[in-house]
Parts: sequence; structure tokens; C-alpha cells
Amino acid sequence: MSNKFPSRRKAITIGVILAGLSAPVLAQDRDVEEVVVTGSYIRGSALDAPSPVTVVDRDSISAQGASQIWDVIRNLEVNQGSDTNVQGANAGAGSQNTGTAGVNLRNLGGNSTLTLINGKRSVPAAVVTASGQESVNLNSIPLVMTERVEVLTDGGSALYGADAVAGVVNIIMRTDFEGFELYADAQGIQEAGGTYENTISGIWGTNWNDGDTRLVLSGEYFERDPQALEDSQYYDEDRIISNSRVGAFAPTSPLGASFNTAYLDMALTGQNKAERAAIGESFGGTQGFAYSDPNCESGSGNFGSFYVDNRFTDYARKSGQCSENNMDNQFMTYGSERYSVAGSFEHTFSERAEFYSFFNHSDSEVTREWDGRSFSRTLHVFWSPSQLGSLATFVGNAPATPSANNPHLTSNGGFGQGWYGGGVATGWPTERTEGLPTEQKESNVQAGLRGNFEGFGRNLEFDVSAAWSESSIEQEVSTLIRDRTELALNGLGGPNCTPNGNSELNFMAIPAFASLGGLFNLVFPNYVLNTFDNNALALTSNNHGRDGCEFFNPYLTSLTDPNLANSPELVDWMSTTINRADKRNQLLVIDAVVNGDLGEMAGGTAAFATGLQYRKRRATGRAPEINLPGISPIKSYMSGLPFPQSLFAPVTERYSEITNNLECANCIFNFDDERSINSLFVELSLPFAENVETQLAIRYEDYQDIGSALSPKAAISWRPVEELLLRASWSQSFRAPNIGVVNQAFEASSTTIQDPLRNQRVRAGLLPATNENAQGNFFYTKGRPNPDLDPEYADTFNVGFQWTPSGSLDGLSVGADVWRFEVSDRVLPQVPRSTIDPEIARFNSVVGDENNYVLNDTVPLDSRDASGGYTSCSPSGLAAQYGADSDERLNCVVNPDLYFADGVQRLYGSADAAGVTLELPAVNAGTYDVQGIDLRAGYTWDNDYGTFAVGLNYTHVDRFVVDIP
Repeated sequence: MSNKFPSRRKAITIGVILAGLSAPVLAQDRDVEEVVVTGSYIRGSALDAPSPVTVVDRDSISAQGASQIWDVIRNLEVNQGSDTNVQGANAGAGSQNTGTAGVNLRNLGGNSTLTLINGKRSVPAAVVTASGQESVNLNSIPLVMTERVEVLTDGGSALYGADAVAGVVNIIMRTDFEGFELYADAQGIQEAGGTYENTISGIWGTNWNDGDTRLVLSGEYFERDPQALEDSQYYDEDRIISNSRVGAFAPTSPLGASFNTAYLDMALTGQNKAERAAIGESFGGTQGFAYSDPNCESGSGNFGSFYVDNRFTDYARKSGQCSENNMDNQFMTYGSERYSVAGSFEHTFSERAEFYSFFNHSDSEVTREWDGRSFSRTLHVFWSPSQLGSLATFVGNAPATPSANNPHLTSNGGFGQGWYGGGVATGWPTERTEGLPTEQKESNVQAGLRGNFEGFGRNLEFDVSAAWSESSIEQEVSTLIRDRTELALNGLGGPNCTPNGNSELNFMAIPAFASLGGLFNLVFPNYVLNTFDNNALALTSNNHGRDGCEFFNPYLTSLTDPNLANSPELVDWMSTTINRADKRNQLLVIDAVVNGDLGEMAGGTAAFATGLQYRKRRATGRAPEINLPGISPIKSYMSGLPFPQSLFAPVTERYSEITNNLECANCIFNFDDERSINSLFVELSLPFAENVETQLAIRYEDYQDIGSALSPKAAISWRPVEELLLRASWSQSFRAPNIGVVNQAFEASSTTIQDPLRNQRVRAGLLPATNENAQGNFFYTKGRPNPDLDPEYADTFNVGFQWTPSGSLDGLSVGADVWRFEVSDRVLPQVPRSTIDPEIARFNSVVGDENNYVLNDTVPLDSRDASGGYTSCSPSGLAAQYGADSDERLNCVVNPDLYFADGVQRLYGSADAAGVTLELPAVNAGTYDVQGIDLRAGYTWDNDYGTFAVGLNYTHVDRFVVDIP
């Protein structure tokens, strides 16, 4: 591939020092040795490459003052949407990424950028985002060992395979370093004295055997102190944007009509009922009631006074939640500590063969600041003082009497009635306590042999290598233990308690309890609201609060009355710490590449490269025993027996693998997945005219579980004059869906959707079930495996130029690239709103039949008839009697039992169709249409004081359209 132009050494100098940041590959001396640059396997002059490649070399890295690889990547104008993940939540998929950093070129997602180390694949971190994205953890690579970063920005699947939809980031190591360097960096925050980010690193390299044997070793230590939100810029100490619930009193509904009215917030109740009336919802009976702990606004904790807060609740659904301001316990960044080592060993056997190797290992721990809370997400049952032990005599116990320490007694300031309601939490009021760790480890080993040989009458080059890498994560969280918590809520808790009742008594045989059957439902796989077993013990035992048994007190009397306080021993017994994540990713890659010349053409020497690659990916996960196998509570009893024999009906079926973790189910799995990929590529360089370079490439990949795909690429560059390079490229890329998304599922999360069935006028058949009539509804979400997923595909277009004039403009460089990505079949979680479409379709199929209507105010558990059922009604009859716009007509709604659909769970006994769970599989649903322009300009000059440079790298995104049906 000859070049007809004279020396261009000054131009490449501009590219190296331009602004101390990234630089495009510019013109250089024609006699400089041809090299392999990211974007091609063929040796050639990088300055004539038809694809845009940006290089950040060692000098530029130093000029930026970078302390870790991420500091370099974030300054690339093409890096958009990436995240350092320096802070995350207490638990969940998002927080598992805390402490990692990945690349996201063009904001097409971490999945769409392929990250290489020395041109070799490395395993993604053993975590995914909430949308299933995964990427290589850049923080595992010691910056001191990094020679340069090369970025290909026009797609690279034709050469490198899947994942290179948006491009390739290739991190090249300092494998030929000689000498010793020691580096130290400390960065502090002015507003937070004593808060620092420290880096200490060193590198040592030597050679022997006249330079034929080379060894480089490096190490790095990184430490970041946690940064409180109050120390951040623009922090407003008077603004409360985050609060925590105080107490565990959050009733959805009482289990009876008589309760301590001190807990009824009359002002909020009046507001709810007025707002319900304004939007046409029922507000009779207990509907719209707002309950609040009467000790709330007179209490205080470590972060100030308690208060009732409704800023984050929906219209007509104000709650009396007691809260405290926890802004002083919020953090911008979590504390982290990381050790990493890296090294290389190379030996040249002869002019025809060289052995090379590289290794690195990183061990990091992020300490997630914790408020000391453990919590549940279910609807718990709190039995009234009169209900506890009410069935004791049926199992031979003496009649139960309320214990003096029962916190639910009105005489003790309790609610005085049973109730069911929102998740329980411990650890209030908030305290700063020791953090919860997330530990991540990454290892990478590469070894290969490269050289040249004679074959087919020509000199050919070869590179045969193997690379193995592993990533692991262990994330610790605190949670409540289901079976212990259920007992403690009803006075049978504590390490010294032995309930003396019968866990298998079928209390559902009694009509008064049968109406509560929905509170024991399976709400989604592996999660029931409550267990029959523990509640049978609550109803048949008579030692509640006695003989070593303790009550968990959900009221603020636990803070005001020492006799009703929750003992530390009880709270410790109810809670535990577990690994919310315990995952491993492993990747084995074997490459064999051959390249060489084909012959002369009009513009120079034609060349080729071809290669084979085998990849084997393994992903494993281990759930704690509290999640899997969990527990096996009662599912059903023998039916058909008369009362009272039905009370002692044999258990006919038990659930399996019900989580004993009240914080989550389907949030961590046991899995061991493998995927093998075989691939073949061919690349051609055909200079068919003078000063023209072309690139034609195609790659075939065969996935064990997905199928096969072809990825082509065509690119061309032309120098019409010495100072100007024109280039254009087109490629097709693909990406197979992540193995975990196919075989497992997205982890549990939450969302709020616009739900037509939340609107009572819709449920009453007075308005159509359309988006215009929808109201906000909160749901938890869980994933579902989808083995039928297809790969994502993308078409990539790029047209650009690079101008490096000489003469009076010597030192100037100007370039631009116009680019476009068209991505189809994007793998995404199913849009939550579409999940309820089957439910709406069922609703529409029954809404026209008057026989399908019931009174809405008989849906709550405490308002049903003697048999526990709804009361039927006639829409037309009520309209004729009271008017079509009357409250009586509005109270007549479609029976909610008639439109249940798979994948949607609503709150049992809710008169407003409140959401519980949506099941969201991954689907091929999205298309991305993204285009823009990259502009680069720089000027370098010399004088007696040295060399100076100014530069500008700018990216303008002209179009970013995401279409998700």
C-alpha cells in the first residue's frame, strides 16, 4: 500500500499534543513503520485509514491529570451517557454497578460498545443495569499501565463481532516500558474537609537477552472517601427532597369497624374524600381514610422533628405517613477502595516468532452508606388483640387473653383493631451506621504467539492467542426474615419464643377469616403476601408476649414507652444480612489471525486478513438460602369437609421455593449459563486507484443459542491533495441479547404507569379505557426469561474529512465526520404500560354486560357480605333511580375478578385498582435513529518558550429518536 506523498511528520505531531486531549489519527511520514490500528487487522498507514479513529496517547493522559481510566474516557466527546456509578441505592440491579465504569459511545448503551484490552476481548462486569445493559469495568485497569486509548467510532462488528454496534474502545498497555515511575495524586473537596480521592501507583520495566526478553509490572491503589450531599455545590439545607418513614404503621384497611380514632387523620381524610369526589371516585365507608400515628408530630430523632409528609403521594390518595428528613444522610459518592496489579512478559525467539502475554487483577470494595434499616415489601396482617389466640381452644390450649404488653391495645396507645398494610421497616429513627459492602474482582490473562512465515509464495503474518477473564461481585444487603417477622408482628417473636399453637390449622374454614383469603395469595412467583402457617400460629397460640415471646411494636409508642420498646435482640432476630448479588462472569477467547499482501494494484499493494475466533461465555449466580430454596408454606387444604372437621383438614399442597426474604423475590437467581460462539472474518484492502484506500470486510458469527449472523463493512478514503483526506464508510452490526436476559430475567424493580383502570369512571363503564382517561399507578416489576429473543441490528454511515495544511497554515488541523446509526430490534424490557393491554382487552370484553357489575364499596375486605363476596348491582337501574352522574351509579363497577390477566397483579381488596406487580420480559421492541457530526480543530506552534497548542473537539447530536411501540 504505497503512498505517493512526501513527509507528513509535523501533522502527526499535532495529533499527539493537540489540546492534551484526544486527537484523530493525522498524516505522518510515509517511511514510518506501518502498524495495525484499531479498525483493521491489516498493517497500514493509520493516516489514510477510511474509518475514523481517535487516539489518546500517554502524553495526553498525563496532560489531563487523570487518576483512573474513567477520567480519560469521560473527556471523549463521543462518550455520551456513560456513568461512573459512584453512588447507588441500598439494593437492586442499579446499585450493583456501584464502583464500576463503562463506555457508552453515542449514547447507544453500554451493550453497544465493545471494549478491548490490547485488542483482545475482556469479560463484562458480572452486573447488569436495570435494562439489562452490561459493559467491561474500566476501573479494573491500572491507569499507570495504560499506553494509549484508541477509539473506533463507526461500528466494528464486521471485524470484531457482536457488541461493536456503536464502535470499539481499545486500551493498549505499556508492554515495552523500561525504567521505574511512581505516581501519586490527591484530590479534595473544599466544602468537606478531610474528604479526598487518593491514587498511588507505580510501574517498573526491564529487559534482558539484548532486549529480546521484556518484563513490565505495575500496581495501583485507589481510595475515595464518601461525600455527603450536604457538601456538594448548590446544596440547599432548607430543601427537603428525601425523607424516611418513621414507624411501621401504614394500614391499607382495618380488619374491623372499631379502632382508635386518634389514628384517623381527619384533615387528610377530608381532603382525600373531596379529591375523590372531584375525580369521580367512591369515597364511602373507609375509602379515602388517612391514618397517622398520633405521636408523629410531637416526636423527633437524630435528624430533627418528625412530620406527616404527602409531597410524594398521588392526588386523592394522601397518606398519614410519619416521616423524618434524612437529607443529612444522603451521599453524592460512596466510599471505595481498590487494589489492582498488571504486568506483561514478552520474549522474541527470532525474527519470525515472538511470545507475548499480559495479566491484570483488580479487587475493589465499595462501602454503601446505610441508614440501619431493614424492610419488607409485602402487605402484612396485624391481628387485633381479640383475634390473637381466638382459636387457641380448638387445639387444646387455654383461652387466650391479651397480654399487658400488646402494643395494639388502645390502653397502650395502639390502633385497637387488626389491620393489613404496607411493608414493615426496622431501624427508625434513622441512624448513621456502618456501611454495607459491595466487593468486585476482575482478572484478565492473555497469552499468544505472533510472527511471520512463508506461505503461498509470500510472507504472511500470524497471531494466535488465548485470553481468559473473570469478573465477580458480592453485594451485601440487610433484610427482614419472613417467617420470623410474621411471628413478631403478632407477639410470637424473639430468639427465646416457642409458639404453642398449631401451624396447620385451617382457619380459612371460618367465614370471618375466609374473606381475607386474598392476603395469602401468591402475588408473583416465589412471593406470597403472608403465610397460612405463621398466621395459624398467631390465631391458635396463647403465649403472645409471654414466656420469652415478644411483640414487634409498629407504633411510635415504641419510642415513648420503654415497656413497649422493640428490643435490639428482637430486631436482630427478625433481620439478617445476605448477599443480594453473588455472581461470576467468565470468558475464554481463542483467536487465530493471518494477514499479508495479495499483489499490486493501481494505487498500491492489496492486502488481506482473515481469522477464526472461538468464544465461550459462562455466567453463574448463587442465591442465598433465604431466597432459594426459601420456605415451603401451606398452599391448600383438603376441601369438602364439614365444619368443624374442616378446621383440621389435611394439608394437600405446599408451595415450593417461596422467598423467606421480605425485601425481594426474583431479585437473585441460581443459574449456570453457558454460550459458545464461533466466528470467521475476512478483510480486504484494495487500493484500486492512486491515493485511494478501501476496506471490505465481512464476519460470520454462529451463536449456540441464538443463531448466526453476517456483518459486512465497506469503507473508502481518498487524498485528492496532500493536505486533505476524504473518507466514507458503511457497515452493518449486530448484537446478541445478553445471556442472562435470555435465560434468566430482569431483576425486580418498580415503575409508575398511566393506567386507565385506576380511574373509577372507567371501571364503572362511564368512560372508555383509553390513555386519555388514565391515572398514575405504582407497580413493582419482575422479569421473565425470553428464549425467543433475536439479535439487535444496526446500519452505520460515516462521511468525513481531515485537513492538515502546510505553508503559512502549518500547525493547523481541521476535521469533521457526519455519522448516522439506525438500530433495530433493540432488546429492552417490555414497556410497562403495554403489560396491562391484555387486562384492558378483557375489561373491554365484559364491560358491556350488566351482569358483571358489583358495588365498588364492597370490594374492600372490611365491607363485604357475610360470605366474603361482593354485592352485585345494576348500572342501568342505578342510573334510572339516581341519575347517570350520581355517586350511586359511579359506585357500580365491573367485577375486578373478571379481567385479571397474566403478568398483572393488583392489590387485593383495593377499591381503586391499586397496582402490585407487573411481569416484564425482554422483547425486541426498540429502534434508534441517531445522527450527528463530530468537529475537531487544533493549532500548534513553537517559539522560544516551548510548544503550545489549542484545540476543540465538539460533537453535535442532530437527531436522537427512540421508537418503542
